[in-house]
Amino acid sequence: MTEDQVRKTIKLNAKLWDEFQKKIEDEYGTTYKHTSEEIEKAIENYNNKDITEIEKTKSIIKELEDENKKLKNQNSELISERKKLEKNHTKNNDKIIENEKIIKKQEEDIQSLENRNKELDRSIQEKIKEIANLKEVNQSQEKRLKTLTETNNTLEEKYIQQVEETNKQVQENTKIKNKREHAQERLNKTQDELNDTLKRLEKYSYAIGQVQHMTLIDRIFNRLPEQIKELQPAQNEEKEE
Repeated sequence: MTEDQVRKTIKLNAKLWDEFQKKIEDEYGTTYKHTSEEIEKAIENYNNKDITEIEKTKSIIKELEDENKKLKNQNSELISERKKLEKNHTKNNDKIIENEKIIKKQEEDIQSLENRNKELDRSIQEKIKEIANLKEVNQSQEKRLKTLTETNNTLEEKYIQQVEETNKQVQENTKIKNKREHAQERLNKTQDELNDTLKRLEKYSYAIGQVQHMTLIDRIFNRLPEQIKELQPAQNEEKEE
């Protein structure tokens, strides 16, 4: 025989009712039929248990309500924290993207520097070879310079000797020149005296010719021609050293 059922309208705390509905849904997956069943159970428990049990139940309900409130607060905090984390995550993503760009740029720079370093290594090796070659050339040049220096010293000694010999020859040539000039002067003087003598000789020859053509009377009376009278007595030549 089916039990009689009644329909009652009651007022409940909305929050308490929502929590009650949610708990039923969490437990059964739906509130259909289970709401009235749980209410009936609660009434039966209320009727069958004593006041101490009821207070205990109220205490449990109160703890559950506090726990639920605490969970809601935590949930709000978690939501707020999640938003912050999402915001930070967005910032971090942007930062990661920026860092990735920086890292990519740094990798390109590193690659460029590595290539440049390789080029520098090659250049250094080439310079080392050039330095080695230059050292060999320098050593060869030093040997040649030493040889040239020795040769130059020898040439300088020969040059000094040659200069000394040349100076001696110049001095000798100067003496010879002086002697030659002196001899030339003596020769010129002798030539001048010879010319004067020749001129006088011509005059004497002419005078002698005139005398030879004089008459006896002219000779007796010493009627000499004017050319003879003009003749000067001969000067004694000075002896030259």
